[in-house]
Amino acid sequence: MFFSIFAFMRILKSSILIALNLLLVSGLKSQNVEVGLMLGASNYLGDLSNETFLMKETKFAASIYGRYNFLPRFSMKGFIGYGQIAGDDNNFAAETRSYAGVDDFKFNYYRNLNFYSDIYEASVHAEYNLLKMDLNGYQSRPFIPYVFGGIGIFHFNPKSTFQGKEVELQPLATEGQGSTTYNDKPKYALTSVCFPVGLGFRQKIGDDFFVGFEAGLRFTTTNYLDDVGGLYASNSVVYGATGRTGLFMSDRSWERDPNANPSNEFPMTENFLFQESQKRSDKQTFKNDVYFMAGITISYVIRFRGQGCPTF
Repeated sequence: MFFSIFAFMRILKSSILIALNLLLVSGLKSQNVEVGLMLGASNYLGDLSNETFLMKETKFAASIYGRYNFLPRFSMKGFIGYGQIAGDDNNFAAETRSYAGVDDFKFNYYRNLNFYSDIYEASVHAEYNLLKMDLNGYQSRPFIPYVFGGIGIFHFNPKSTFQGKEVELQPLATEGQGSTTYNDKPKYALTSVCFPVGLGFRQKIGDDFFVGFEAGLRFTTTNYLDDVGGLYASNSVVYGATGRTGLFMSDRSWERDPNANPSNEFPMTENFLFQESQKRSDKQTFKNDVYFMAGITISYVIRFRGQGCPTF
């Protein structure tokens, strides 16, 4: 975990330095450079959201960004964002579905998993303006709708609670990752690649200010934003690798049994519903998890060399 955080911060620092150099080198023309802030919301699509955006799981998000408008229809943007995501099977526990050949199996109810995580993102977006903009003064186009696509890196760390205490899920190897029994399943990385895609608009409100709105999906290269992405592992393997906490967090169906007592000695197998190699992930639409960021934006046009004072 420490290595992934260190690697993320090193790449983030390099990205900021490159962005600043580009702004200094290319931003000498009038009104081609903007800096901005976005405040809004984040959410995710994955196993513990049943691949839907659930409004009650919407969390806070914020970002800072710099934009270079180098053509009337094209811009480049450096984006540094923070968001929160979460998911809980209890939000869908009343739903029924067929699972493992058993009709009306209350899969979400018995799977009973939940998570939450912070997201830290650094990305670069290529923007296409649907209407041409005036690079000299924006006088002819005060309203600018756009679409964007890009690439970035992000850091996440899924967590949950066990007996009132916060626990990080990745070190627990809840699907047996990294054990000698499942040596073909390494622990998933906490820093991964994302591909932002979205749309937005901005409206000029002064000589140097824009306000607007932006929304974008982040398609990721990991299926473990929620710590769920494969099959149930053997209880004995998980217990041997990460102890009681790992065991009880890997299969939380035991919490649905009113007679279950987590203080009992292992194996307590009669209280675990799922068996080794049963599906823990039931995703059908997306191979990997997706997260979402949206919000209100405000940006400021940087003036250079002999230009007048800004007005608002």
